[in-house]
Amino acid sequence: MNTFRRFKISKILTLILSIGLLFAIMGCTEDADNSIPVTGITIQSAGDATTITTHGGTLQLTTTLTPTDATNKLVTWSVTDGTGSAIISQDGVLSAVANGTVTVKVVSQSTSTLNAEKVITISNQVTDNSAPLAEAISAANVNLNETMTGTLANQFVPSVQWVMVADQTTYTTAIAAAQLTLSEAPLTDTEVTDAVDTLAIATQAFNDSKLNGTKVVEAIDLGVADDFVILSKTGVATTGTTSVTGNIGVSPVSATYITGFGLIMDSGNEFSTSSLVTGQIFASDYAVDTPTYLTTAIADVMIAYNDGASRTADYTQLYTGDLSGKTLTSAVYMWSNDVLISTDLTLDGSSTDVFIFQIAGTLNMAANVKVTLTGGILPENIFWVVAGTVAIEAGAEFQGVIISMTNVSMNTGSSITGMIYAQTSISLDATTVVKP
Repeated sequence: MNTFRRFKISKILTLILSIGLLFAIMGCTEDADNSIPVTGITIQSAGDATTITTHGGTLQLTTTLTPTDATNKLVTWSVTDGTGSAIISQDGVLSAVANGTVTVKVVSQSTSTLNAEKVITISNQVTDNSAPLAEAISAANVNLNETMTGTLANQFVPSVQWVMVADQTTYTTAIAAAQLTLSEAPLTDTEVTDAVDTLAIATQAFNDSKLNGTKVVEAIDLGVADDFVILSKTGVATTGTTSVTGNIGVSPVSATYITGFGLIMDSGNEFSTSSLVTGQIFASDYAVDTPTYLTTAIADVMIAYNDGASRTADYTQLYTGDLSGKTLTSAVYMWSNDVLISTDLTLDGSSTDVFIFQIAGTLNMAANVKVTLTGGILPENIFWVVAGTVAIEAGAEFQGVIISMTNVSMNTGSSITGMIYAQTSISLDATTVVKP
């Protein structure tokens, strides 16, 4: 009898537990059914503005989701360059870079097919490269081993090139005397020698007076971008046996825009690795702090570009842009047209010398051509600031930091000791990339 009673109680308890479990499942299903999806998304801007008209200006963009009580209200911001260029944070702050139009896109993370776009027109981003004049500094009767001082009015850059122009009469008198002596006849050998020596001394003194100091070109600060050997806003693709030494990053696009590397995700989802890369690979859709890290790096690339493009040029339109077979020394060079390197280019100087090449057109390097560094020059002190495309042809050996407003292509068997930063895409083909 007791056994039957215990069996009956057991059956009742089992029934109660089953009913409880059934209600729990029904409750979970009901909660899932109560999830409210996003059905509509729109973009608004401060004051309904569709333009950025101030240099380096920003525009705050926001979204409206419908229904207002949607469960997942998270969105992802991106911007596509048109005739202009800009960057956008995940807070919806659009920062102007170059004149023209850009298209801002926002996508609902609740329903990825729901998105909205807005075209923004950017103007007044051209940097004024003209330097205001400084007042002349009076420094009469100053010995060469003393320091000349003075006050610059409305200075443009914090650097001064000292030029001595005093006592020109001394030089012209000495030269005239030497010429007069040489014109007299007859002259002894000693008189001729003295006259020639006087002329040489006067000429050297005049030449020495022209430049009494050396201009120093300051390196471009790369900020967080310096952590990377390759950075792109729209993607990096490789074919063939490419070898990359250094970190790779893409933003605001996701890891799906890194192709050909066979990415292997780390356990924390913060970065990935590849058999082709000695370093780490980062994308904006990775976990933890990676998106913020990349946003900062991409923004620093634009700061570096603007810095390099705004430097006052020492040489403009040198060799009309054909650097084939030339030897250049430390300076800021500027071209409004395309630049071509069809035979070996030599850069000569010391380990502290800096080169900045401002190129408004494209940069093209022919196949099997080299950029050769002599005198101890470092690749990280060479900056190629290019508004157009960059094409390094097959087998070419490039040196320096490429900062391009568009795309960079490294063709079959090419190599670079330096960095590649592009506002659009970067393509590699059996390319060797080494961060110095």
